[in-house]
Amino acid sequence: MTAAILLFCSFISCVIIVGILFQFLNDRYLKCYNKRYIYVIVYLVSACLLTFVNMYMNPFLNGGAHIILFGLISFIFYFEKNGKKFIRVLETEILYIIIVILEGLGVFLIDALLESLNVLPRNQEILQSIETVFSKITLLILYNAIFSRLWKKNFIRTTTQYILYIVLFAYSVANILAIAVISDREEPLILMFNICCTLLANMYLLHFIRFYDERKYYKLQVEMMKQQQRIQYEGYEIQKEQYAMAVSILHDVDKHIKMMETLYQEDLKKEAIEYVGKINEMLRPLIPLEYTNNPTLNCLLSEKLRSAKKLGIDFQIDVASIDVNFMEPIDITTLFGNLIDNAIIASSKCADKRYIGLNANAYKDMLSIRIQNSVCEPVPIDNGKIDYIAMKSNGIGLLNIQHCIDNYFGSITYKNISDLLVCDILLNKRDD
Repeated sequence: MTAAILLFCSFISCVIIVGILFQFLNDRYLKCYNKRYIYVIVYLVSACLLTFVNMYMNPFLNGGAHIILFGLISFIFYFEKNGKKFIRVLETEILYIIIVILEGLGVFLIDALLESLNVLPRNQEILQSIETVFSKITLLILYNAIFSRLWKKNFIRTTTQYILYIVLFAYSVANILAIAVISDREEPLILMFNICCTLLANMYLLHFIRFYDERKYYKLQVEMMKQQQRIQYEGYEIQKEQYAMAVSILHDVDKHIKMMETLYQEDLKKEAIEYVGKINEMLRPLIPLEYTNNPTLNCLLSEKLRSAKKLGIDFQIDVASIDVNFMEPIDITTLFGNLIDNAIIASSKCADKRYIGLNANAYKDMLSIRIQNSVCEPVPIDNGKIDYIAMKSNGIGLLNIQHCIDNYFGSITYKNISDLLVCDILLNKRDD
């Protein structure tokens, strides 16, 4: 029975390792086949094969089997757009090295802890089970909390998530220590069963945390798309309003012309000039100012300028020397729309000085953008980024901006200067 439990522990260990491999490949690459059952079969066969190899207790054979298996799975069942198969295989082998290091770290930690507390189990099978299980717990927690997030930059990392990982690790340590303390008084079979249950509980909780992270991420994506749709809808409403105004003016254009002719014929030049001025005031909102050579940005800046003036905000724009035609229109709307909207909201809360300044300059293949606005109080900034959690804000607009900047391999930094919030952005015009 003891051998059966050790076999079960070995199988669970291989299931975890192969599971991490597939999790890594699914996060990094594309699947060659659409049939889900193919990958389920490969997953189970791989776990069973590695379990069989583990039973020989030969570290060289075990390591060689993992290296060959990792390379074959990444080479045959996954691909990437640039077709660099060698790099893909190399990354999976590096993943195996990371797994070995984390497992070794787990064994070292639990052995050192057991020895320091003088609760090292006398039964070698119990000790081996504890080392195996704790090494896998360490592997799972560190991989999910740290390593898997290195290439998943879009996922939000919050303090609560990391607290959950710390609590889970502390729970595992306490449970393993409790089993070690009673290892000399209880049946080995019961102890190893408890050890396996501890591992399974950690696997379930880590899966729950991962599911929670992904749910939160996709929920955020939906909210970002909704906000983008709102910006587009507002732009459509503005265009609709301007179109209606243009139609109204064009409908009465004959009347306006006849009125001006009548005024001139009757030698009422002063009244005629005043009438022309009124017509000019009616037409001016329909003509976007030529800030740049991009009509999308011109329309957006013209409308934001009108919105700022309604709120008594001094909006200074200096972007004449830039070319933003390398950007997609949707990205122009997202970036400048969110930046200016945030600045308008912040400035409108100020009691006296309401100011927004937008400056942009081109440097070879780079575009530099600075937007600064008055604020009532300094904005919480952490390492050049706005701490929207400290602001008690959902930060969706900031994430939309960041996502847009990432599309152009750019950077963004925030800082407080006197009573102004200053945002500096660099965008790369080239996509290579």
